[in-house]
Amino acid sequence: MIERAKHEMNLVFNALSFFSRIPVPKNVRYSGQSLSQCVAYFPLVGWIVGLVSAGLIVLLMPILGAPLAILLSMAASCWLTGAFHEDGFADCCDGFGGGYTPEQMLRIMKDSRLGTYGVLGLCSILAIKFSALLSLSQALVSTDLLLVLWLAHSLSRFSAVLIIWKLDYVREPSEPSKAKAVAQSIGSKELLFALFWVAVPAALLELNMLAFAVLSCLLVTLLWARYLKLKLAGYTGDTLGAQQQLSEVAIYISLLAAINTGLIL
Repeated sequence: MIERAKHEMNLVFNALSFFSRIPVPKNVRYSGQSLSQCVAYFPLVGWIVGLVSAGLIVLLMPILGAPLAILLSMAASCWLTGAFHEDGFADCCDGFGGGYTPEQMLRIMKDSRLGTYGVLGLCSILAIKFSALLSLSQALVSTDLLLVLWLAHSLSRFSAVLIIWKLDYVREPSEPSKAKAVAQSIGSKELLFALFWVAVPAALLELNMLAFAVLSCLLVTLLWARYLKLKLAGYTGDTLGAQQQLSEVAIYISLLAAINTGLIL
């Protein structure tokens, strides 16, 4: 039992080390197997990032005002994750915008230089996220806003786990890649365990808001998975980052639209 608990804690630290900049103990054991298994804790990383982001907005809004509080929250989120997902989204914009064949798209995504499509895509999604959060901060009480961000960060990361579960990894085995270690296929057991971390913030959110958040996230996941299957016949690490960003923003937009149209009172 104790050994099992130690093993799970090691997986937690693997997930924190891989998916964020959060410090972990020096005696953490890293291996290909542990990095693959730690995917189930990906939404837990979203727990931490979401709580920090939401907490900063709620705490700083009365002091600095909503716009600056949200910008600082977004900056903190990027710092905590090393802008891991934003970088993946920008690379996808470059790859899908500038490539015509799967090989070209993958080669462009691998290029560390940021192109026009990447800059435009990154600026656009950050601006959309800021605008949506600003509007939500005016439409929701602080408690609901905190829960929405907590859920959005964990649910959007769970959606990336769904992509891993559903699609094949398309990089060559010999090709160096950060995501290759976590790109092993996962089973239903790991998927359900990852879902547990979403269930906790979901249980605290009002049912009508939860429904819109889940439906919008699932819709984006299905559309993105279909697009990846069509264009690449699978996924890469960059496309997982893009999935997280797209689904997070979709959750904010769907909730805002539902509030403004009276579907959520």
